[in-house]
Amino acid sequence: MKNHFTVLLIIGVLNACSTPSSRTDQVEGIDIFIDTVLIDTGEDFINLKTGIYFSGLSNDGKHLFNSGGTSPYLERINLETLKFEEKMDFDVDGPNAFGDYVYGVSSDVNNNLILTSHFSTSIFNIEKQKLKEYLLIGRNFKGDQLVKREQFTAKIIPTSDYNIIFGLVENHDTGEIFFAILNEETDVLRKVKLNGFEKAIDFTVRYQQGRGASVSPQNSEIVRLGNKLVITNPVFSKIAVYDLVEENLKYYACLPTLTASEKSGTYTREVNSREEFNVRKIEIGKEVTFLPLMRDSTNNQYVRMSIIGQPKMSDKGLPEMNDHKVFISILNDSFEVTKEAEVADGIGKLFSTPIPQKPFMKDGKVWLYLNVNDELAFVRLDLDA
Repeated sequence: MKNHFTVLLIIGVLNACSTPSSRTDQVEGIDIFIDTVLIDTGEDFINLKTGIYFSGLSNDGKHLFNSGGTSPYLERINLETLKFEEKMDFDVDGPNAFGDYVYGVSSDVNNNLILTSHFSTSIFNIEKQKLKEYLLIGRNFKGDQLVKREQFTAKIIPTSDYNIIFGLVENHDTGEIFFAILNEETDVLRKVKLNGFEKAIDFTVRYQQGRGASVSPQNSEIVRLGNKLVITNPVFSKIAVYDLVEENLKYYACLPTLTASEKSGTYTREVNSREEFNVRKIEIGKEVTFLPLMRDSTNNQYVRMSIIGQPKMSDKGLPEMNDHKVFISILNDSFEVTKEAEVADGIGKLFSTPIPQKPFMKDGKVWLYLNVNDELAFVRLDLDA
Protein backbone atom coordinates (compact mmCIF):
# COMPACT_ATOMS: atom_id res chain seq x y z
CA MET A 1 0.00 0.00 0.00
CA LYS A 2 1.33 3.42 -0.92
CA ASN A 3 0.61 6.44 1.23
CA HIS A 4 0.49 10.03 -0.02
CA PHE A 5 0.18 11.77 3.30
CA THR A 6 1.91 12.28 6.62
CA VAL A 7 0.49 10.67 9.71
CA LEU A 8 0.82 12.72 12.88
CA LEU A 9 -0.06 10.80 16.00
CA ILE A 10 0.43 12.31 19.41
CA ILE A 11 1.11 9.32 21.61
CA GLY A 12 1.65 11.00 24.91
CA VAL A 13 3.65 13.19 27.21
CA LEU A 14 6.08 11.94 29.84
CA ASN A 15 7.04 14.08 32.79
CA ALA A 16 9.93 12.51 34.68
CA CYS A 17 10.65 13.47 38.26
CA SER A 18 13.96 14.85 39.42
CA THR A 19 16.43 12.20 40.52
CA PRO A 20 19.44 12.67 42.81
CA SER A 21 22.80 12.26 41.07
CA SER A 22 26.13 11.05 42.34
CA ARG A 23 27.33 14.66 42.31
CA THR A 24 26.34 17.48 44.60
CA ASP A 25 23.84 18.97 42.14
CA GLN A 26 20.56 17.50 40.91
CA VAL A 27 19.78 15.65 37.71
CA GLU A 28 16.49 17.00 36.45
CA GLY A 29 13.74 15.20 34.58
CA ILE A 30 12.70 15.65 30.94
CA ASP A 31 9.35 16.31 29.31
CA ILE A 32 9.14 14.05 26.26
CA PHE A 33 6.51 14.59 23.57
CA ILE A 34 6.03 11.70 21.15
CA ASP A 35 4.64 11.67 17.63
CA THR A 36 4.84 9.44 14.54
CA VAL A 37 5.43 10.43 10.91
CA LEU A 38 5.19 8.33 7.74
CA ILE A 39 7.46 8.78 4.72
CA ASP A 40 5.60 9.44 1.47
CA THR A 41 7.05 7.10 -1.18
CA GLY A 42 4.62 7.92 -3.99
CA GLU A 43 4.70 5.04 -6.47
CA ASP A 44 8.13 3.89 -5.27
CA PHE A 45 9.07 1.79 -2.29
CA ILE A 46 11.89 1.67 0.26
CA ASN A 47 13.75 -1.58 0.91
CA LEU A 48 13.27 -2.23 4.63
CA LYS A 49 14.86 -5.67 4.75
CA THR A 50 17.49 -4.29 7.11
CA GLY A 51 15.46 -1.29 8.30
CA ILE A 52 17.68 1.78 8.36
CA TYR A 53 20.58 0.02 10.11
CA PHE A 54 22.89 0.63 7.13
CA SER A 55 21.96 4.27 6.73
CA GLY A 56 23.42 7.66 7.51
CA LEU A 57 22.45 11.32 7.75
CA SER A 58 23.74 14.05 5.51
CA ASN A 59 25.94 16.50 7.38
CA ASP A 60 23.27 19.21 7.10
CA GLY A 61 20.67 16.83 8.58
CA LYS A 62 18.26 17.21 5.66
CA HIS A 63 18.54 13.74 4.12
CA LEU A 64 18.78 10.12 5.20
CA PHE A 65 20.69 7.80 2.86
CA ASN A 66 19.82 4.11 3.18
CA SER A 67 22.21 1.55 1.70
CA GLY A 68 21.10 -1.13 -0.72
CA GLY A 69 23.64 -3.43 0.92
CA THR A 70 24.92 -5.83 -1.73
CA SER A 71 23.17 -3.80 -4.46
CA PRO A 72 24.87 -0.63 -5.75
CA TYR A 73 22.35 1.99 -4.74
CA LEU A 74 21.32 4.39 -1.99
CA GLU A 75 17.80 5.47 -1.15
CA ARG A 76 17.63 9.22 -0.50
CA ILE A 77 14.88 10.34 1.89
CA ASN A 78 14.12 13.99 2.55
CA LEU A 79 13.53 14.35 6.31
CA GLU A 80 12.16 17.89 5.97
CA THR A 81 9.46 17.12 3.40
CA LEU A 82 9.11 13.50 4.66
CA LYS A 83 9.30 12.20 1.09
CA PHE A 84 11.31 9.55 -0.70
CA GLU A 85 13.30 11.50 -3.28
CA GLU A 86 15.46 9.16 -5.31
CA LYS A 87 16.97 5.73 -5.72
CA MET A 88 20.59 6.61 -6.41
CA ASP A 89 22.08 3.92 -8.67
CA PHE A 90 25.88 3.80 -8.58
CA ASP A 91 28.38 2.29 -11.02
CA VAL A 92 29.29 -1.35 -10.44
CA ASP A 93 32.69 -1.05 -12.13
CA GLY A 94 35.06 1.70 -13.11
CA PRO A 95 36.44 4.77 -11.31
CA ASN A 96 33.10 5.55 -9.63
CA ALA A 97 32.36 2.00 -8.45
CA PHE A 98 30.16 1.73 -5.35
CA GLY A 99 31.80 -1.20 -3.54
CA ASP A 100 31.04 -4.86 -3.07
CA TYR A 101 28.88 -4.46 0.03
CA VAL A 102 28.26 -1.06 1.59
CA TYR A 103 27.44 -1.56 5.26
CA GLY A 104 28.32 1.92 6.46
CA VAL A 105 26.92 5.25 5.28
CA SER A 106 27.81 8.60 6.81
CA SER A 107 28.61 12.14 5.75
CA ASP A 108 31.64 14.38 6.10
CA VAL A 109 31.95 18.07 6.90
CA ASN A 110 31.76 18.85 3.16
CA ASN A 111 28.35 17.11 3.03
CA ASN A 112 29.84 14.39 0.86
CA LEU A 113 29.01 10.71 1.40
CA ILE A 114 31.35 8.30 3.19
CA LEU A 115 30.59 4.76 2.00
CA THR A 116 32.23 1.86 3.84
CA SER A 117 32.50 -1.56 2.18
CA HIS A 118 34.43 -4.72 3.06
CA PHE A 119 37.80 -3.69 1.67
CA SER A 120 37.70 0.07 1.31
CA THR A 121 36.03 3.34 2.25
CA SER A 122 35.21 5.88 -0.45
CA ILE A 123 34.11 9.51 -0.56
CA PHE A 124 31.37 10.33 -3.08
CA ASN A 125 29.73 13.63 -3.91
CA ILE A 126 25.97 13.88 -4.44
CA GLU A 127 26.51 13.39 -8.20
CA LYS A 128 27.86 9.88 -7.36
CA GLN A 129 31.42 10.75 -8.38
CA LYS A 130 34.17 9.14 -6.31
CA LEU A 131 36.43 11.79 -4.83
CA LYS A 132 38.71 9.61 -2.72
CA GLU A 133 39.26 5.97 -1.85
CA TYR A 134 40.98 4.66 1.28
CA LEU A 135 42.42 1.12 1.25
CA LEU A 136 43.12 0.04 4.83
CA ILE A 137 43.41 -3.76 4.59
CA GLY A 138 46.69 -5.46 3.63
CA ARG A 139 48.57 -2.19 3.72
CA ASN A 140 51.93 -1.43 5.35
CA PHE A 141 52.10 1.76 7.37
CA LYS A 142 54.92 3.87 8.69
CA GLY A 143 54.99 4.77 12.36
CA ASP A 144 52.79 2.38 14.31
CA GLN A 145 51.98 -0.97 12.71
CA LEU A 146 48.91 -3.18 12.60
CA VAL A 147 50.04 -6.42 14.25
CA LYS A 148 48.47 -9.81 13.61
CA ARG A 149 44.68 -9.82 14.14
CA GLU A 150 44.49 -6.01 14.22
CA GLN A 151 42.44 -4.11 11.68
CA PHE A 152 40.45 -0.93 11.20
CA THR A 153 36.86 -1.33 12.30
CA ALA A 154 33.70 0.72 11.95
CA LYS A 155 33.72 3.84 9.82
CA ILE A 156 36.52 6.34 9.33
CA ILE A 157 36.24 10.09 9.67
CA PRO A 158 38.31 12.24 7.27
CA THR A 159 39.39 15.84 7.58
CA SER A 160 37.90 18.31 5.11
CA ASP A 161 40.93 18.00 2.78
CA TYR A 162 40.84 14.15 3.04
CA ASN A 163 44.55 13.99 3.96
CA ILE A 164 44.04 12.80 7.55
CA ILE A 165 41.63 10.10 8.68
CA PHE A 166 40.52 9.09 12.16
CA GLY A 167 39.17 5.70 13.09
CA LEU A 168 39.31 2.70 15.40
CA VAL A 169 41.59 -0.33 15.28
CA GLU A 170 40.66 -3.53 17.09
CA ASN A 171 42.86 -6.44 18.12
CA HIS A 172 40.59 -9.45 17.69
CA ASP A 173 42.74 -11.63 19.97
CA THR A 174 42.98 -9.34 23.00
CA GLY A 175 39.92 -7.15 22.47
CA GLU A 176 42.07 -4.02 22.72
CA ILE A 177 40.69 -0.96 20.93
CA PHE A 178 42.91 1.81 19.62
CA PHE A 179 42.12 5.33 18.46
CA ALA A 180 43.93 5.69 15.15
CA ILE A 181 45.16 8.70 13.18
CA LEU A 182 46.45 8.07 9.65
CA ASN A 183 48.19 10.62 7.46
CA GLU A 184 47.35 9.59 3.89
CA GLU A 185 50.14 11.70 2.40
CA THR A 186 52.97 10.25 4.52
CA ASP A 187 51.45 6.81 5.34
CA VAL A 188 52.23 7.45 9.01
CA LEU A 189 49.86 5.67 11.41
CA ARG A 190 49.49 6.58 15.07
CA LYS A 191 47.61 4.29 17.49
CA VAL A 192 46.50 5.21 21.01
CA LYS A 193 45.09 2.42 23.21
CA LEU A 194 41.66 3.23 24.61
CA ASN A 195 41.91 2.37 28.29
CA GLY A 196 39.24 -0.04 29.49
CA PHE A 197 37.61 -0.58 26.10
CA GLU A 198 38.98 -4.14 25.99
CA LYS A 199 36.34 -4.99 28.63
CA ALA A 200 33.79 -5.26 25.80
CA ILE A 201 35.24 -8.58 24.59
CA ASP A 202 33.92 -10.25 27.77
CA PHE A 203 30.39 -9.64 26.50
CA THR A 204 30.93 -10.94 22.98
CA VAL A 205 29.31 -14.30 22.17
CA ARG A 206 30.53 -16.66 19.45
CA TYR A 207 29.09 -19.89 18.06
CA GLN A 208 31.37 -21.78 15.69
CA GLN A 209 29.62 -24.02 13.18
CA GLY A 210 31.89 -25.69 10.65
CA ARG A 211 33.85 -23.05 8.78
CA GLY A 212 31.33 -20.36 9.63
CA ALA A 213 30.57 -18.61 12.90
CA SER A 214 27.84 -16.49 14.42
CA VAL A 215 29.17 -13.61 16.51
CA SER A 216 27.30 -11.13 18.68
CA PRO A 217 29.89 -8.38 19.29
CA GLN A 218 29.90 -5.23 21.40
CA ASN A 219 31.24 -2.84 18.78
CA SER A 220 32.91 0.43 19.68
CA GLU A 221 31.78 3.34 17.53
CA ILE A 222 33.26 6.71 16.61
CA VAL A 223 31.21 9.73 15.53
CA ARG A 224 32.05 13.33 14.82
CA LEU A 225 29.96 15.76 16.87
CA GLY A 226 31.02 19.31 16.06
CA ASN A 227 34.76 19.59 16.64
CA LYS A 228 34.91 16.45 18.76
CA LEU A 229 35.27 12.77 17.92
CA VAL A 230 33.28 10.76 20.45
CA ILE A 231 34.07 7.06 20.97
CA THR A 232 31.56 4.84 22.76
CA ASN A 233 30.90 1.18 23.52
CA PRO A 234 27.55 -0.46 24.42
CA VAL A 235 29.02 -2.11 27.53
CA PHE A 236 29.73 1.02 29.60
CA SER A 237 28.78 4.68 29.93
CA LYS A 238 32.39 5.90 29.78
CA ILE A 239 33.38 7.66 26.56
CA ALA A 240 36.64 8.76 24.97
CA VAL A 241 36.68 12.17 23.28
CA TYR A 242 39.29 13.50 20.87
CA ASP A 243 39.21 17.28 20.52
CA LEU A 244 40.05 18.22 16.92
CA VAL A 245 41.03 21.75 17.92
CA GLU A 246 43.14 20.98 21.00
CA GLU A 247 44.31 17.63 19.53
CA ASN A 248 44.01 15.72 22.80
CA LEU A 249 42.19 12.59 23.99
CA LYS A 250 40.20 12.61 27.23
CA TYR A 251 37.86 10.24 29.05
CA TYR A 252 34.51 11.06 30.64
CA ALA A 253 32.47 8.80 32.94
CA CYS A 254 29.05 10.12 31.78
CA LEU A 255 27.52 8.51 34.87
CA PRO A 256 23.77 7.84 34.64
CA THR A 257 21.46 7.99 37.64
CA LEU A 258 18.63 5.67 36.52
CA THR A 259 20.75 2.67 35.46
CA ALA A 260 24.06 1.02 36.23
CA SER A 261 27.08 2.56 34.52
CA GLU A 262 28.23 -0.70 32.90
CA LYS A 263 27.52 -4.37 32.36
CA SER A 264 29.00 -6.49 35.15
CA GLY A 265 27.95 -10.12 34.63
CA THR A 266 30.20 -13.06 33.79
CA TYR A 267 29.32 -14.94 30.61
CA THR A 268 30.64 -17.80 28.50
CA ARG A 269 32.04 -16.31 25.30
CA GLU A 270 32.17 -19.54 23.27
CA VAL A 271 28.93 -21.55 23.09
CA ASN A 272 28.08 -24.91 21.54
CA SER A 273 24.63 -24.45 20.03
CA ARG A 274 22.38 -21.92 18.36
CA GLU A 275 19.97 -22.09 21.32
CA GLU A 276 22.77 -21.33 23.78
CA PHE A 277 23.95 -18.49 21.53
CA ASN A 278 20.50 -16.87 21.59
CA VAL A 279 20.07 -17.38 25.34
CA ARG A 280 23.46 -15.82 26.08
CA LYS A 281 22.67 -12.77 23.93
CA ILE A 282 19.42 -12.26 25.83
CA GLU A 283 21.16 -12.62 29.19
CA ILE A 284 23.69 -9.97 28.24
CA GLY A 285 20.86 -7.77 26.90
CA LYS A 286 19.18 -7.82 30.32
CA GLU A 287 22.01 -5.59 31.51
CA VAL A 288 22.14 -1.96 30.46
CA THR A 289 23.26 -1.20 26.90
CA PHE A 290 24.46 2.28 25.96
CA LEU A 291 23.87 3.71 22.50
CA PRO A 292 26.26 6.23 20.88
CA LEU A 293 26.03 9.89 21.83
CA MET A 294 24.14 12.27 19.57
CA ARG A 295 24.46 16.04 19.29
CA ASP A 296 21.33 18.16 19.71
CA SER A 297 22.49 21.32 17.97
CA THR A 298 19.06 22.91 18.39
CA ASN A 299 19.44 23.00 22.17
CA ASN A 300 23.27 22.89 22.30
CA GLN A 301 23.55 19.65 24.25
CA TYR A 302 24.37 15.95 23.90
CA VAL A 303 21.75 13.21 24.03
CA ARG A 304 22.16 9.52 24.78
CA MET A 305 19.77 6.59 24.89
CA SER A 306 20.27 3.41 26.91
CA ILE A 307 18.15 0.27 27.10
CA ILE A 308 17.58 -2.68 29.43
CA GLY A 309 16.07 -5.84 27.99
CA GLN A 310 12.84 -7.27 29.44
CA PRO A 311 12.65 -10.86 28.13
CA LYS A 312 9.83 -13.33 28.68
CA MET A 313 9.66 -17.09 28.36
CA SER A 314 8.29 -18.47 25.11
CA ASP A 315 5.92 -21.41 24.72
CA LYS A 316 9.03 -23.57 24.18
CA GLY A 317 10.42 -22.56 27.56
CA LEU A 318 13.14 -20.35 26.08
CA PRO A 319 13.65 -16.65 26.79
CA GLU A 320 12.83 -14.21 24.00
CA MET A 321 13.36 -10.46 24.00
CA ASN A 322 10.03 -8.74 23.52
CA ASP A 323 10.39 -5.45 25.37
CA HIS A 324 12.91 -2.99 26.77
CA LYS A 325 13.11 -0.23 29.30
CA VAL A 326 14.35 2.88 27.49
CA PHE A 327 16.17 5.81 29.05
CA ILE A 328 17.27 9.19 27.72
CA SER A 329 20.11 11.23 29.20
CA ILE A 330 21.02 14.82 28.39
CA LEU A 331 24.64 15.83 28.85
CA ASN A 332 26.31 19.24 28.95
CA ASP A 333 29.52 20.30 27.18
CA SER A 334 31.53 18.71 30.01
CA PHE A 335 29.74 15.41 29.28
CA GLU A 336 27.99 15.40 32.64
CA VAL A 337 24.47 13.99 32.86
CA THR A 338 22.20 16.94 33.69
CA LYS A 339 18.77 15.51 32.84
CA GLU A 340 17.48 11.98 32.63
CA ALA A 341 14.19 10.14 32.18
CA GLU A 342 12.71 6.74 31.47
CA VAL A 343 10.69 6.93 28.25
CA ALA A 344 6.99 6.05 28.21
CA ASP A 345 5.76 2.49 27.80
CA GLY A 346 5.57 1.31 24.19
CA ILE A 347 8.85 2.80 22.99
CA GLY A 348 10.70 -0.26 24.29
CA LYS A 349 8.98 -2.42 21.67
CA LEU A 350 10.87 -0.50 18.98
CA PHE A 351 14.14 -1.90 20.38
CA SER A 352 12.85 -5.48 20.56
CA THR A 353 12.89 -6.40 16.88
CA PRO A 354 15.62 -8.40 15.08
CA ILE A 355 16.73 -5.25 13.25
CA PRO A 356 18.64 -2.98 15.68
CA GLN A 357 17.54 0.60 16.14
CA LYS A 358 19.75 3.39 14.87
CA PRO A 359 18.47 6.61 16.49
CA PHE A 360 19.47 9.99 15.14
CA MET A 361 18.86 13.62 16.12
CA LYS A 362 17.15 16.23 13.99
CA ASP A 363 15.60 19.55 15.04
CA GLY A 364 15.79 18.72 18.73
CA LYS A 365 14.05 15.36 18.31
CA VAL A 366 15.24 11.76 18.52
CA TRP A 367 14.05 9.78 15.49
CA LEU A 368 13.42 6.02 15.84
CA TYR A 369 12.74 3.60 12.99
CA LEU A 370 9.25 2.09 12.66
CA ASN A 371 7.93 -0.29 10.00
CA VAL A 372 4.24 0.34 9.25
CA ASN A 373 2.97 -2.31 6.83
CA ASP A 374 6.34 -2.27 5.02
CA GLU A 375 6.29 1.51 4.84
CA LEU A 376 9.01 3.61 6.46
CA ALA A 377 7.89 5.62 9.47
CA PHE A 378 9.59 7.30 12.40
CA VAL A 379 8.62 7.73 16.02
CA ARG A 380 9.99 11.08 17.16
CA LEU A 381 10.82 12.01 20.75
CA ASP A 382 10.68 15.76 21.23
CA LEU A 383 12.82 16.64 24.24
CA ASP A 384 11.42 19.70 25.96
CA ALA A 385 14.71 20.48 27.58
